[in-house]
Amino acid sequence: MTDRQETIALDAKHDIRINHFLPADGNHIFNEADYFKLHSGSSNDVYAQLVRTAENKVCATISFYESGDKVFVSPKRGTFGGLGLNCPLDAQTVERFLVVLFHHLKALGAQEIHVKGAPFSHDLALSSLVSNILLRRGGVIASHEINHDMRIDARPFSQRIDYGNDKRIRKCLREGFIAQQIDVSGFEDAYNVIRDNRIRRGYPVSMTAEQLGTMVETFPGRLHFFAVYPDSKRSRIVAAAICIAVSRSVLYVFYWGDAADMSSYSPIALLASRIYEYCQQQEFQLLDVGTSTLAGEPNHGLIKFKRNLGFSESLKLSFTCRI
Repeated sequence: MTDRQETIALDAKHDIRINHFLPADGNHIFNEADYFKLHSGSSNDVYAQLVRTAENKVCATISFYESGDKVFVSPKRGTFGGLGLNCPLDAQTVERFLVVLFHHLKALGAQEIHVKGAPFSHDLALSSLVSNILLRRGGVIASHEINHDMRIDARPFSQRIDYGNDKRIRKCLREGFIAQQIDVSGFEDAYNVIRDNRIRRGYPVSMTAEQLGTMVETFPGRLHFFAVYPDSKRSRIVAAAICIAVSRSVLYVFYWGDAADMSSYSPIALLASRIYEYCQQQEFQLLDVGTSTLAGEPNHGLIKFKRNLGFSESLKLSFTCRI
């Protein structure tokens, strides 16, 4: 992990702090200082904060990691990276910050940067602004994915979903199924159900139980686990979800899945209902269930599944820029 600190003047009101790790409010988890320290492996990695000098207040944050071959990426690991705002900023200041930072990366040897953006639904205005800046500065769209999420409101989950899923939830409840949040100490049981589900369906498991445990320890209160049990004895988990509070407003379903013998019940619908209720209780604004494309190609079965659970599409772009 890098310990090289620098301060770069931006304008009369702001400067850029490189690897100073000033306290800041409102970062998404992939721009938290602890996340950067967890994944940084090069002395050239950059944790950049735009600071209003008069108050020493952080206004924007972005991190870049050297990945070899004169390429820097944001993020190194994670569902998205890119710029996050810690307070309101005008468009010109945002652009100056990025341009000066790109010059700094170039001085470190970068010839190309890769930025994986958040879904536009997380912050439509910011994603639109940053996309415009990157494209005008010679960037190209490296990938385009469809993400699915849901705005949280006061309606019950049953009013957000199709008839089939409402019927599945009622069947599970009638049979005595219980969906609840579980303590982080039991995360491995939830993880094992999800791991088995993904292996069975031929999907990769990008994080080991040990790595997940590190995340739990590093970010207390940011990872949340949910389970469905077939009865009040809670003898086994038949569906589980691992969720990440990526920000104060967005809860992201990182993984979810059910057991092999649950096809006649489809307890994921009941699980989704409980997670939605949790979002209402904790005042999250958005429930994000991830992408439904791979390299831009749609998985129509997955799209239909998520739509029937009340989720809708949002664009998620990644950029490559020569600098």
